[in-house]
Amino acid sequence: MDESGRLPVHAKVSIQVTADRRTANAVASAPQNGGNPLAPETVMAALNEAGVVFGINMDVVNRLCRGAYDRPHPIAAAVMPVRGEAAKIAYHFTAERELKPRELEDGTVDYKDLGLITGVNAGDVLCTKTPAAEGVDGTNVLGESIPAQPGKDVKMPMGPGTKLSDDGLRLLAATSGQVSVVKNRVTVSDLYTVEEDVGVGTGNIDFAGNVRVRGNVTLGFKVKATGSVTVNGMMDGGSVEAGGNVSVDNGFNGMSSGEIVSGGDVRCKYLQNGKVSAKGNIYTGLIIGCTVRSGDKLQVAGAKSQIYNSALSARTSISCVNVGTTGNSRPVTLEVGSDPEITQRKTNNPKEIAETEKKLKSIEMLYNVYAEREKRGILPADKVKEYESVKNTRGILQSALEGLYAERDEIEEQMSSMGYGTVIILGNITEGTHVVIGAERYVVPAPNKFVRFTRTAEGIVSAPAR
Repeated sequence: MDESGRLPVHAKVSIQVTADRRTANAVASAPQNGGNPLAPETVMAALNEAGVVFGINMDVVNRLCRGAYDRPHPIAAAVMPVRGEAAKIAYHFTAERELKPRELEDGTVDYKDLGLITGVNAGDVLCTKTPAAEGVDGTNVLGESIPAQPGKDVKMPMGPGTKLSDDGLRLLAATSGQVSVVKNRVTVSDLYTVEEDVGVGTGNIDFAGNVRVRGNVTLGFKVKATGSVTVNGMMDGGSVEAGGNVSVDNGFNGMSSGEIVSGGDVRCKYLQNGKVSAKGNIYTGLIIGCTVRSGDKLQVAGAKSQIYNSALSARTSISCVNVGTTGNSRPVTLEVGSDPEITQRKTNNPKEIAETEKKLKSIEMLYNVYAEREKRGILPADKVKEYESVKNTRGILQSALEGLYAERDEIEEQMSSMGYGTVIILGNITEGTHVVIGAERYVVPAPNKFVRFTRTAEGIVSAPAR
């Protein structure tokens, strides 16, 4: 006790833990009557008694022991959990295009190539996803774990024409075509629609798929597509090249420079002053000043269908109502029973077969050496990779040769039907018109009407058209 006879009161500390267990506060009371001050051991014992074992701030402990009494001190704090990083989607194409001319190697620019289309091929990677992270758990002042929230997941923006990879982390093009973002979804469409004229506002169109042009294809500009092309307007000096069919609602005026090239059929209201070729049929109502070639039949249909000042060829048949020549222009030529492409393939095919057979013979010799050594177990380890390459090349050449043999048979079958065909006139044909069937040529000596031209052993003969 002190001089006045009072008992000493030692310094004390009380610990309060918040309800969420993320903070512990300490309040110390001063010693009285000569009592002992706080010692670190006393503070630690109080913390331990309160269950506080984590996040203890020793600076606060020491401060309390130096006499920081009668007010709360945050003596322990939790380590808060770290939420996982959200999933991320990386786009591997440009969703919004800035239309600007393409710069050429010589420093000039191509004002017809504005980069309007973002084309992709089937299997191309459009997006990749970085998965959401799990996060890092925290610890409260009682040493208990505070679970972390995982990062927010983000769904792949999968739209029509796309598919997910097996691991779900890549978005792939399911088809070749135009990639775009529609309502926050990545879409690949095999149809690209031009809502205006193809011209200075769009540049040339080059698309892996089908193309529809709502307007016209204007002078000097071109639409190229691996699929079909439909022009709802007209072709006014422009060109179209399609792997499939071509349809032009309001006609084609090539202005001496425009051209239509089709891997299928061509349907057009009229053809004027240009070149048109199709591997399939050609259907139109009027041909003026054109060079036209059809891989099958050419039909100029309609009650007033006409052919003027043009050179036409078709493998099987040409039919029209009226055929003639105006003024001093070139006479009309109607040719059937030939196909320049097949003729060229007949020339090239034997050469390609001979070349491929020679390569295969050479690779077979090397293959047999490696195969024998492998069979006997004496193939050196450093030759295994080369052997695999030889086997792969051998397989490729064998497949190519089989294809060339099949093409040879197909060409022979097609050639057997060439040299013959029919030209049918369901109206009038003027004198001077050239009719060519296979190797035979006939110049119409006088105006005629309702006539059919065919080829016999005696040459080209005519008969009434039925």
